[in-house]
Amino acid sequence: MLAQRYSSVVATTRAAVSASGARSGARQTAFKPACVPARNPKPADLFSGLSGNSLSADPARRGQRVTTGVGPRFDAVVSRPPPTEGMGMNHVLFVEIGMGADQHGQDATKAAVRACRNAIEFNSIPSIRQIVPGGYDNMKLHIQIGVPKGAVLDLEKIRRVFPYGQICEPIEVVEGGLMARSGIKIPEMGDKSDEFVIAVAAITIGY
Repeated sequence: MLAQRYSSVVATTRAAVSASGARSGARQTAFKPACVPARNPKPADLFSGLSGNSLSADPARRGQRVTTGVGPRFDAVVSRPPPTEGMGMNHVLFVEIGMGADQHGQDATKAAVRACRNAIEFNSIPSIRQIVPGGYDNMKLHIQIGVPKGAVLDLEKIRRVFPYGQICEPIEVVEGGLMARSGIKIPEMGDKSDEFVIAVAAITIGY
């Protein structure tokens, strides 16, 4: 459909150029349609140039900044999760993703709790007892949370989000999420500024 529309536009434009040249008596020149760039350029690979599990194998290197080379400069803070054997489980079943925010009060714990709840509250896995040996009691959870740099979390509140399963310690907290602006500061709601704290969570389920 797009190709037919483009051909129709080219034909119409050629006819208009020819008619205009005939009326003006000007010397006609060959019509050259504009070059249309690709609609879907190749996406950037944030992990290009990194060998194997180099980041996840060395926890000290997690969160390092890399340059992908896209455009004049495109930086990304890369934080790969640990390999399965580093999660405290032998089999990974699925990963749940969530986002949470605290618009007023700048409470990163509240944002992280909401991110964890967002990750688990829209799922129903009724066959866990048939999939996991030992059922819910033997199900394991690896919790990874991304919060803005400098955030302080109450991990006990995060643990209380999960009604069952064994949490693989420690809970992994990395630099991530976003510190945005709400556009308004309301001291009555505990605001020290108009900063808007956003957290993300990845909950890996296995046994």
